Order: sequence, then structure tokens, then C-alpha cells
Amino acid sequence: MNKKYIALLSSMVLLSPLVGGMQVQADTLDELNREKQQLEQKSEDVQNKINDKESSLQKLEDEKSNLESHVAELQESIDELLLQLDKQEEELQKIEQKINDLQERIEALQIIIEQRTEKLNNQARVIQTEASMTDMVSIVMNAESLTDMVGKISTVNRLITANKDIVIQQENDKQEVEDTKAAVEDERVAAEELKQQIIVSKNNVVAQQNELNHQITLVLENVQLTEKEKSKLQATKSDLASQTSEISSEIAAEETRIEQERIAREKAEAERIAREKAEEEAAAAAAAQAANNMVASSESSVPSSVSSSSVGGFIRPASGYISSPYGMRFHPITGTYHSHNGIDFAGSGPIVAAREGTVEVATYSPSWGYYVVVNHGTIDGNNVKTLYAHMTPGLTVAPGQSVSAGQQLGTMGTTGESTGVHLHLEVYENGTRINPLKYFSL
Repeated sequence: MNKKYIALLSSMVLLSPLVGGMQVQADTLDELNREKQQLEQKSEDVQNKINDKESSLQKLEDEKSNLESHVAELQESIDELLLQLDKQEEELQKIEQKINDLQERIEALQIIIEQRTEKLNNQARVIQTEASMTDMVSIVMNAESLTDMVGKISTVNRLITANKDIVIQQENDKQEVEDTKAAVEDERVAAEELKQQIIVSKNNVVAQQNELNHQITLVLENVQLTEKEKSKLQATKSDLASQTSEISSEIAAEETRIEQERIAREKAEAERIAREKAEEEAAAAAAAQAANNMVASSESSVPSSVSSSSVGGFIRPASGYISSPYGMRFHPITGTYHSHNGIDFAGSGPIVAAREGTVEVATYSPSWGYYVVVNHGTIDGNNVKTLYAHMTPGLTVAPGQSVSAGQQLGTMGTTGESTGVHLHLEVYENGTRINPLKYFSL
């Protein structure tokens, strides 16, 4: 028995180190598992942060793509406007060439008429010196013989017949001159209308380039761009600024040229009327004298048209209901409470001038979008202007253009700082905003 206990005790002594080692290993494994779990948790947290960053980067990339798409659409619209300008300018050159051709025809006919008139005057003077030739009794009494009498009568008949043809051709040529002058005036009206269309188109190019510059600025401010992309956009913006400056200079030069042409045309028209009146009086006197001696002639008169215009008050500039009156309100974008300096019309459709006046501004701004300012001159001692904002691209007027009450300026839209399609109308007295209800009955 003692031997068995001794053997068991010996075995326990020999195994005791192994038991202690297993406890140590167990404690270390738990720590490792805990560290592993901690690392996995940290890894998961990092991955979540990475996912959040990727989501943010994707949102920025989507925003960048949307803005770049808008920029591309605006550029296409500008390119189309430039092509339209080229076509309009080609058409204008054709009209001006046609006017020159018609003017040359008028000058050629006037030379023929003057030469024919001189011929008639010479014949009239001859007949006056030999007045007895028109008197058949005198011809018979003074004829030396029957042959002499017949010869004189035949000569007079041929002279009368020839002059009848000349007078008829003279009247036909005069009518052609009048018809050609009317055609010239029609072509001039068409040319002036086309010139105004060109000015409006150029102004729309400038306005849309302003919007394009604004969109590029948004891209630069809101999206993290690489230096290469940023340089490219800045170069594009610089090119657009150069094009805008060039077209603005062209508009100013075109407006100056149109005004100079108008002054020259009015002066030439006054001189032409005076010259034609004198020529007509001289021609009428000569024709009347020749007709009294040889043939009957008739005179015709051309009625003249008289244009009239009436000046009315301020009219409603757009359809729809008033969605926001003048005065204090909560701003729909900023959410702050402050003064609303105009009246909003909610709806759709065209926007017209509330009264006749001169367009001062027709362009784009980030706040008002596409907008127009019309100067109505002095009313009751005050300079009055109206502003129409948030219109769609493609304004129908340009700065310097005179507009009548009810003439379309553009179409109701939601450009600029806007939350929906509407017209924002403001009225200025001597540069200060006032309540539009002073001039409008809405």
C-alpha cells in the first residue's frame, strides 16, 4: 500500500508543472481573442468611416457631374445662338445688297426721267414759238398749197403721237420709281427688324454666358477639383469673359451705328422730300404746259398714312395669382424674416412690359436669374423703372431697345434664387424700391 501511495504522489509531483502551464496558456488565449475582437471592431469602425468617405466623395462626384452637364448644355445653347447670329448677319448682308440694287435702279430711272422731261420742255418751247401750227385753221390759211398744208398737218400729227408715247412712258417710269422706292422702304424695315433681332440674339449670348460663368464658379467652389481640372475651367472662364467683352463691345458699336444711320437717314429723307417736291413741281408745270398744247394728261395723288400712338398707364405684366405681396415675410430659401421688395406672380407664360419705355438691362445674375429692367422715364416728377426677374433663357429684348406696353420681354421661369416658376416684379422711384401697388391695380 505504501508503494502505491508513493507512486501516486510521485506522479502528481511530476504532472504539477504541466497543470500550471495550461492555465497560463488559457489566460493568454483569452487576451489574444479579446485583442482580436478589439482589432476587428476597430477595423469595422475604420471601414465604416471609409464607407462614409466614399459616400461623401460619390455625392461630390455626382454634384460635379450634374454641374458639368449643365455647363455643357449651356455651351450648346450658346453655340446655337452663335450659329443663328451668323445666319442673321448673312441675311442682313443680302437685304442691304438688295437695297443697293434697288437704289441704283431708282437713280437710273431718275436720269431717264430728267432727260425725257428736258426733251418735252424743248418741244414745248418750239411749239410756243410756232403756236399757229396747233391751230388747224391757221395751218390751212397759211399753207401755200394743198401739198404744203397736208405736210404740215402730217408733221404735227407725228409730233403729237410721238409725244403721247413719251408722256405714257414718262408716267410708267415715274410709277416704277415710286414702286421701287416703296420696295426699298419695305426692305429697310426688314433690315431694321433683323438688326434688332441680331442685337437681341447677341444680348442673349452675353446673358447665357453670364449664367455659364456662374455655373463654373459653383463647380470651382463646391467640388474638390484637381489642379488640372481647375486650370481648365479657369481657362474656359477666361475665354468666356473675353468673348463676353468682345460681344458687349460689338453691341455698343452696333447701337452707335444704328443711331448714326437713323440720323443720316432722317437727314437724307428730308433732303429727298425737298428735292422731289421741287422736281415734281417743275415736272408738273412742264407737263401741264405740254398737255395744254398737245395732249391731255391726268394727275393722280397717293394718299399718305398717318400713324398714331396712345400712351396708357401700367398694365398687368403676367398672368397668374399673386403668391407673395410687397412687405415683410419669411424668405423661402434663407428662412429669415425680412422685407420682400416686390410682388410675386405664380403661374406660367409670357412676361410683358407694364408700360412703354427703354430697356436698360437684359441679362443674367445668380440672384435674379434672367431679368430685365425697363426705364419708363419721368412720371409725376419721378424717374420710374420696373424690374422683371426669374425668366427663362432666351430674352426677347436687349438694352437700348424701346418697348411698348404689352410687348413681350421673356417667359416666366425659375432661374436664379427661386423655388418655383414665377415672376418677381419690382418698381423703382429715383432708384429706390417702392410698393408696386402705387402704379398697379392688381
